[in-house]
Amino acid sequence: MKRLLFISAVIASIIACEKEPDSPPVNTLDQTKVITIDSIRAMADTTGATIYTITDSLTTFAIVTMDESSGNIYKNLYIQDHTGSVNVRMTSSSDYSVGDSLRVSLIGTTVSTYNGVVQLDNVDPDLALIKRSGGHDITPVSKEINDITVYDEGMLVQLNNVQFTGSELANTYADGLNQSSENRIIEDCNGNNVLIRTSGFANYANETVAQGNGSIVCIVNRFGSELQLVIRDPEEILMDGTRCAGQLLLKDFDDDDVTSGGWSTVQVDGPSVNWTTSTAGGAATPYGIISNFDSGNTQCENWLISPVLDLSASSTPNMQFNNAYNYTGDPLQLLVSTDYPGSGNPNAATWVDLSSQVTWSAGSWAWENSGSIDLSPYLQPAVRIAFKYTGTNSDGSTWEIDDIIING
Repeated sequence: MKRLLFISAVIASIIACEKEPDSPPVNTLDQTKVITIDSIRAMADTTGATIYTITDSLTTFAIVTMDESSGNIYKNLYIQDHTGSVNVRMTSSSDYSVGDSLRVSLIGTTVSTYNGVVQLDNVDPDLALIKRSGGHDITPVSKEINDITVYDEGMLVQLNNVQFTGSELANTYADGLNQSSENRIIEDCNGNNVLIRTSGFANYANETVAQGNGSIVCIVNRFGSELQLVIRDPEEILMDGTRCAGQLLLKDFDDDDVTSGGWSTVQVDGPSVNWTTSTAGGAATPYGIISNFDSGNTQCENWLISPVLDLSASSTPNMQFNNAYNYTGDPLQLLVSTDYPGSGNPNAATWVDLSSQVTWSAGSWAWENSGSIDLSPYLQPAVRIAFKYTGTNSDGSTWEIDDIIING
């Protein structure tokens, strides 16, 4: 028994003295391989001619500022750190959310520009992205419309005291039925405006745009030199306040009357031709239209003239309208006068041609917004604008106009 006890004690002692197996070394991050977003952006060729492939084991850390949940972007994220922001283009869709803190492995990804937008491309969300934590919402930078530049591309911003222009109020954010992206225009009370671009796949594409004045949170995007803001969540469109008081004139033809509101038509030539209204083409509301064709073309000169406008107290008056046309003929003209008395032959007055400031339709009934037309050279108490239509016996376009707005 004593011998057994001795042997057992020796065995126990040997077992107790056995060395613990080795543990693997702690995997620490090489801080020399961590870069910030401004360094990523610096890799991009701003001409868009070069795609830079990252071959080093670099890492960046950032917060998601826009995700795919609304359907307004697909296989894309926007991420931001304290140095900047960048558009991340993924090889597949992901479930990362706004406020997620991500570690991004950059090896094998590419950096390039597409029409001015810096992109981190070829990012595999399963291999390159690791969620560290959530709930880190970034506060958007408060901006005025006229302060936004292409250098803000990718930034999360908030615009205050803005509204969709009057010409947009009957429109939806995009064409959800045909899944087609659309541009809409928002403005401030000084007449500054910028485009909002929305995908036809967005889950709010078929909603009518916000009708009031207020704030909107969005991502700054661009297409070349043109700014295009991107809504990340329709819940961040808070426009239910009173619209700007600076709107001097709105002619939307919704009352189906060309001359209501003090407007007038003058038939200088071609008494059978005149401005009228229509809803052809499936329009939800009427628009103004003129054509010199009725079993043949008729020579004509016909004017649609606004009521008198007092711009003497205005600071930055501007105008915009929607237009469309089809068929061959003389272009429609936009004119302004400070001495037309309101009746009689308009050719007896002095008119300045503003047509070169207008973005005109490309034809084939395609509607186009004119863009902002500067009326600041005419800060006088008796200003009228006019649309002049001409046609010949051999040709003539059909022109449509709608949602004429003058802000003061």
